[in-house]
Amino acid sequence: MSVIQKIRNKYIGFVIGAIVVALVGFLVMDAMQSNVSNMFSGDNSKLGEVNGTRIDFKDYTAKREQYEQNLKSRNKDGIITEENRTQAQTAAWDDMVNDILMGSEMEKLGIDLTDKELVDMLMGPYAEQSVKQSFTDPQTGVFNPEKVKEFLNQLPQDKTGARREEWKNFEDGLIRSRKMQKYNDLITKGIYVPKFMVDLTQKWNESKASISYVNVPYSTISDSTIKISDEDVKAYIDKHQKMFTAQEAFANIEYVSFDIIPTREDTGASLGSLITLRDTFMKASDAALESLVANNSEETLSDNYLTEAEIKMPNPAEVLSAENGTVIGPLFMQDAYRMVKVLDKKSKPDSVKASHVLIKIDEKRNEDQAKTIIDSLEAAVKGGANLAAIATASSEDPGSGSKGGDLGYFGQGQMVPEFNDACFNGQVGDLTVVKTQFGYHLIKVTDQKSFKPAVKLAIMAKSLLPSTTTTSAVYAKANQFVANAKDAAAFNAEAKKVKMDKRIAEYITGTAQEITGLGKAREISRWAFGAKIGEVSPVFNLENKCVIAILSSRQEKDALMSVKTVKPQVESMLRNEKKAKIIADKYKGKTLEQIAAASASQVKMADSITYAGGTNPEISTEPKVIGGAFNKNLMNKVSEGIQGNQAVYFIKVNNINEATIPKDNPMMNMMRQQMASQVTQSAAQMIPYILKQKSKMVDNRAKMM
Repeated sequence: MSVIQKIRNKYIGFVIGAIVVALVGFLVMDAMQSNVSNMFSGDNSKLGEVNGTRIDFKDYTAKREQYEQNLKSRNKDGIITEENRTQAQTAAWDDMVNDILMGSEMEKLGIDLTDKELVDMLMGPYAEQSVKQSFTDPQTGVFNPEKVKEFLNQLPQDKTGARREEWKNFEDGLIRSRKMQKYNDLITKGIYVPKFMVDLTQKWNESKASISYVNVPYSTISDSTIKISDEDVKAYIDKHQKMFTAQEAFANIEYVSFDIIPTREDTGASLGSLITLRDTFMKASDAALESLVANNSEETLSDNYLTEAEIKMPNPAEVLSAENGTVIGPLFMQDAYRMVKVLDKKSKPDSVKASHVLIKIDEKRNEDQAKTIIDSLEAAVKGGANLAAIATASSEDPGSGSKGGDLGYFGQGQMVPEFNDACFNGQVGDLTVVKTQFGYHLIKVTDQKSFKPAVKLAIMAKSLLPSTTTTSAVYAKANQFVANAKDAAAFNAEAKKVKMDKRIAEYITGTAQEITGLGKAREISRWAFGAKIGEVSPVFNLENKCVIAILSSRQEKDALMSVKTVKPQVESMLRNEKKAKIIADKYKGKTLEQIAAASASQVKMADSITYAGGTNPEISTEPKVIGGAFNKNLMNKVSEGIQGNQAVYFIKVNNINEATIPKDNPMMNMMRQQMASQVTQSAAQMIPYILKQKSKMVDNRAKMM
């Protein structure tokens, strides 16, 4: 035992040290393995970062899908379009970025929302409008806070958790909105317009000047005589760095496009199919017609009656005058061959008067909730409730809601299609529930007038599209182009060889869904941010075209733009600067009459010039000339050449009538309120933009989406 104790006393420090070394070694090894893993695999879930706060791809996807679902529920067919998808992607990213930026600002300032405030927003006398609309008694049109309490008490019984999740999202939106309102108020409520600004603005609005002038256009000097070097452009960029600092990363490409156009054979297939069916279409009974159209046409049967203005055919009068059963066509129109059969005729109103109640579908209310509310309102009206009273209390259309839902008279096509059809195809007194892109409407038709002849048609349509054979042939040509164009020089040579014009697409962002000249081209914008400068792309199959691109340049965010990028834009400005100096030197010291005679121009007059421009179309867009018009040093004296947008101006001030503002300005209060309102609106819109500009942001969307 004594030996063991001796070992303990003598070597205890060594043992403890060995254990510590082992633990540290284990942790270091684990960290190294983690780093090696990250080094080779990358962080595949990091979509971005704002001031050190991570934006996770999974969180972004969940928010984007939520926004897509909301947009989908508003669409008539319950589908999500590419436009909707793009809207949802942009909104989800912007909201996540703004939440981080605003959240940081609000945390610094101690801005929060207490439980009492939230309760007041939900059940207080000044509850949020969205809450009031959802919990207003349709029978009385009065908001009932007890209904909110009842709803909240029932939430724990939701077994699926779906309703609890919906309410949480709704509640979070209310909290976020109120906190942001507090932040905005801290800034906007401190805006003050001093008296001198009001006086100066009124003075500028009321002061007037008159001048005589001669303008010598830049076109009087040939462009070929003015040389602009890369050094000139670089010097201009350096002098105006703020103007040429990229606010967002972008790429520029050159490309060739192989258009996929239907051939004669494709036309024959489209037109021929309708010609073959013409006799069957003409003889088909009403019962057989539905099946015939459904199986052979790209348009479905409709119960709508069309007036002359609504018939999309070369000669609508011919259709209106035709007997029932008449078949007209096939004719080519709207990218397809069509033939129509006249089924029935009646008179249709040219204008309708209607009232409605709108219940929106948005981030705060899904389609089922909106439908439940509109159904209860419909039942109330059918039970004797007053539609105007319900519209005033519950409608989310601010324009008509204050008028008891009354929309007045409106013409054909002024409303969205679903709303339009319900009003023009129905009868006076009809009460109808319709879903549109805005939400659910309860519509009552109150009057119809100016009836016109209308016709019900069955339409057989076959789009004129390129066949698989046609598409394959164009794709083969595009692939041959790529095979021969391995670099920039070969790309240019091949384009010249096949007699194809190169086109340019500039300022393509990493998340661009569409590119000017190409339409929907997400694949190209994604490629442009992964390719090397001068790299030739593979063939991109876009709508009705095959595109091959070459990456000409790419600009990083917050960096000065390159000479190559801005030269086309700067070159014209520098050329005009040099031309302006030549013209100004040429006519220096001469009278207006001498300048007019020498430049084959004439002396002109401009009266009633104001600081805002005045009525003279030439002068109103020339701020430097307007400034000169109020220069007292130019009274009865010819100015030096003033560089304008399209010409050099030589002016002589004839008269300056400066407005005198009384000490007790009667317009003071009204103008101050107007100016403060304008500044306040501008400030509220600029807050997110300024916070983004000051932030440090990493955006990986171009690589990950």
